[in-house]
Amino acid sequence: MKSNDNSLLVVDKVSKVYQMGGVSVKALDGVSLEIKKGEFVSIIGPSGSGKSTLMHLIGCLDVPTDGRVILDGHDISKLEERELSEVRNQKIGFVFQAFNLLARTTALENVSMPLMYNHTSEEQAIEKSKIALQMVGLGERMDHHPNQLSGGQQQRVAIARALVTDAPIILGDEPTGNLDSKSGAEVMGIFRNLHKQGKTIVLVTHDDSVADQADRKIMIRDGKIVK
Repeated sequence: MKSNDNSLLVVDKVSKVYQMGGVSVKALDGVSLEIKKGEFVSIIGPSGSGKSTLMHLIGCLDVPTDGRVILDGHDISKLEERELSEVRNQKIGFVFQAFNLLARTTALENVSMPLMYNHTSEEQAIEKSKIALQMVGLGERMDHHPNQLSGGQQQRVAIARALVTDAPIILGDEPTGNLDSKSGAEVMGIFRNLHKQGKTIVLVTHDDSVADQADRKIMIRDGKIVK
């Protein structure tokens, strides 16, 4: 699969094999896909389908056994862990099911954390973090700690943290999985609004109602794309 100028992510004939107790398990089998800048894409599949493995490759958390992953023009397929970490910090904004917020820090401090890792000045980090929190409707909750926020509000903080570095792609892993239906709908509304503003969003989910809200749905089963 060839990339073009509008491609943000290209997965080209990717396979991933794990060794488990002396047995080879093929989690992905020759998967190819392309995601263009500004797309809103969902990747859906049942448990054990390979969708989590694909998310790990897209998110620079792992490298393929075979094939190539091209992210924002860079081949990340053979990178070492330190290099993958640098790409993650610069290119990926993560939103996880479990929020992954630091309990003893405020919403503002949680959001500014990635900027601190990138050696942004404290003044600039605070300013950018305030803007990101306002974008997700938490301008009045910046000084609150996670235990003072609802689950939906905590996930909004996580989305703001994903936004703050202005990474080219926002990657959500079951982002509504720990939320009630009302909070989940609000979080999905934020993702849709971000997409309207030009953000590239990839959501990995097993929930059809979540997947259906994306512009394009990629279905994976038994390590292969089936639709």
